[in-house]
Amino acid sequence: MCSQIFHNINRMSQGKVVLLACGSFSPPTYMHLRMFEIARDYLHSTGTATVVGGVVSPVHDAYGKKDLVAAHHRISMLQLALRSSSWIKVSEWETQQSGWTRTRNSMQYHQDTINGHILSLEPDPPSWLPDDVLNVNSIDEPDNLMDRLNNSDSSKVTVKLLCGADLLESFATPGLWSDEDMEAIVGRHGLVVVTRAGSDPGKFVYDSDILYKHRNNVILVSNYIVNDVSSTVLRRLMRRGESAKYLTDDAVLAYIKHHRLYGATPNKIEYNILNDILVNYGKRSPQDVIMASPDETSYKNILISIKDRPSIVDETVTVKRARKTNFLMPNTHTDTISPLSDTIKPKMAYVDKVPASYVPGKAVKIVSDSTQHAIKDDKGGGCAL
Repeated sequence: MCSQIFHNINRMSQGKVVLLACGSFSPPTYMHLRMFEIARDYLHSTGTATVVGGVVSPVHDAYGKKDLVAAHHRISMLQLALRSSSWIKVSEWETQQSGWTRTRNSMQYHQDTINGHILSLEPDPPSWLPDDVLNVNSIDEPDNLMDRLNNSDSSKVTVKLLCGADLLESFATPGLWSDEDMEAIVGRHGLVVVTRAGSDPGKFVYDSDILYKHRNNVILVSNYIVNDVSSTVLRRLMRRGESAKYLTDDAVLAYIKHHRLYGATPNKIEYNILNDILVNYGKRSPQDVIMASPDETSYKNILISIKDRPSIVDETVTVKRARKTNFLMPNTHTDTISPLSDTIKPKMAYVDKVPASYVPGKAVKIVSDSTQHAIKDDKGGGCAL
């Protein structure tokens, strides 16, 4: 019942939103990334808000959590895990501070930076700034996204904390969070909480006076696809030398083994996977390469390469032509040419006798190997090369 009440409240439009996830990410799992997709789908489908970006902000090493590896490792793993995402980026800001940063301060920094860029259009924005804030269209965005952005009442972007039900429960625990932090996080920014289907997260909001006071800023999203993978599970599997495949990106697993994190041991195959990814990271994909059809010169070079070993030309030959056509359609990329007659057949074709004006597919006069100079008979011979 509580969840239904909060669901109805959160149907009101909350404008443009950037989802910010703070945490250890030691190591990142598929569930960490899936939360972004689940939350964005919900906010867009219900018209609650327009998501213009996602940011992952790993904590400083000084956070002191057990099994927390160095920040540069966690950042590298996140970048590998997110290399296929067009809208989620990694912010290194927290890890670059002198010590651990409170969640409220991290949220305020990211929101101030985003809105500062919108107002001043700074020429050198931070690398984590969402593409849609930079006015770069994302191929994964819904078709009407830019219309929704332009029709918004304000250009301001609100940074909301994306989290799971466990963090929501901790908010309802007396004394765990200071009232000032909760007021700033929930009242000024807001929460987007991805919870397990069948639970009643509204009760945790109801049990906390501050959460209940700002319940309009708490968006509850039910995850109907169960995924209980956690960083703890991944660390345990790696420590025991058991398979963690399909629980996170292969590149993350390769990185963990390569650097012997969490007690893992290297594997030669995993090395190769990681090296291939790092070498090719950022390179253009085959779809980005413009392919040109071979020109006449290319065909001559191909033919000339076989002139030292001429073969008997007494059968039907197939000659590829440089023509623009649909390579997916059958029988459109070659021409089949037969000799002129069954009785008059040249024995051998010398490529060096092909005139400079030769066009692939046309019949040309050739010289047989009997004289290597001219055809004795006026009838001559014709052959298409």
